[in-house]
Formats: sequence, structure tokens, C-alpha cells
Amino acid sequence: MAKKSEGHRTDVIEVAIRTERGSRKVQLVRADGRIPGIVYGMKKDAVSIALPGPLTEAVIHSGAHVMEIKLDGKNEKVLIKAVQYDYLNKEIEHVDLQRIDPNQKVRVKIPLEFRGTPKGAKEGGILETQITEIEIEVKALEIPDLIRLNVEHLELHQAIHAKEVAIPAGAKLINHPDAIVCQVRTVKEEVAAVVAEAGPAEPEVIGKKKEEEGAEGAAAAAPAAGGKAAAPAAAAPAKK
Repeated sequence: MAKKSEGHRTDVIEVAIRTERGSRKVQLVRADGRIPGIVYGMKKDAVSIALPGPLTEAVIHSGAHVMEIKLDGKNEKVLIKAVQYDYLNKEIEHVDLQRIDPNQKVRVKIPLEFRGTPKGAKEGGILETQITEIEIEVKALEIPDLIRLNVEHLELHQAIHAKEVAIPAGAKLINHPDAIVCQVRTVKEEVAAVVAEAGPAEPEVIGKKKEEEGAEGAAAAAPAAGGKAAAPAAAAPAKK
């Protein structure tokens, strides 16, 4: 089931054009509580902009893919193409916005929300998710914020493939149709898969240790062999 209510926001965000560039100028924009960004696409020149921080963050964190901005007195629908965060992954540092035609299809990745407990869990199975977001091609104004996937019917050893995920009508699936999205496996299978990924442990080479010990002994004896012969012990004085 695809949830569409938050695929795009109705908020109109008024943005300012940034004429000055450079890292220092960008830092001043952030210090002022705004977020630097860029708008491009639709065969128009790219424009550097500054967006109001709190409102922009609210739109992005809502899961929206499309937003409406007011640039130079004109409203434009834009796709949130990329969002860059700081090294702590907390503060938004930059956004890339792509101009779109509302009737044009765009390629986006939609997060999946897994709902319910699989039947196979009663038999000792666990749900393993291999894909957490699905890529589709869909009209910009029909982009869902997420797709809910019910897994309650899954028995032990059963799986859901990409082609079985319900996407919006008219949308095109980009993932391979037979790609496994999730499956119910036993704990033993899960452990075996982890071990297989890690690879076999490197066996200890017994002879290697002896060779190393021999090399160390030879190294210790080398100085004596390379130096002068040790002087013989002094003879005990003769008894008178």
C-alpha cells in the first residue's frame, strides 16, 4: 500500500538568490539560520539560493519528495534531489532542488515500511529485510512518501519480491522484479549466512611458527659467528 498524503507539501517556501559564493559566504548563510542550496533543471540556468532553515527542515523531515518554492517572485515545483548533512548527520548543510514538470515522470527511491509479524515467526523464523527502499518512476505529484508492506502472511522460508510490492498506478518499477525485498528465515540460516559473508577463518600454519623460531635462533647466533672467537678461559694457577 502506497501512502500519498505526504508525497509533496503545499507549503510555499520563499527563497533568496545568493549572488556571493565561496565557503566563507556559505558559512554566513548557515550562521543566519538559513540553508544554502541550488535550483536547476528544465533547461534553465542553475541558481544558488538560501532557504529558511526551520521551514525547509520541516518539509524535508516530513518525507516529502516535492516542494514548492517562490523564487524571484515566481512559484516553482521542485524535486528534492539531494540533501547534505553535517558530519554528525544532524544539521542540513545544503540542498539540491530540481525543477520539474508536474506531469513529467521522475525516478525516485521510496522507503518501505514493514507492517505486522510474519506467521513464520511462530515457528522460530525471523524477518530478514534485504531492500529498505524501492526505486520507481512516477509522476512528480504522485510520489508517495512511503510504501507500507504487510508481512503477516509470510510463512517460514517465504519471501516477498520487488514485483509484489504495490506501487502507485501508472508507476514503473526500476528494481529487478525478482529481487528479494524480505524473507522469513530460521536463526540457523541467518547465522550461516553471516558466517558465509565473513568467510572462513585463516588456519594457523604450524610450520610457520617453527620457521620463525628457527630464524630467531639463527639471528641470535649470528653476532657470535660474525665476531671474533671467544678467548679461552684462563688456566687455573699451578699449585706450588
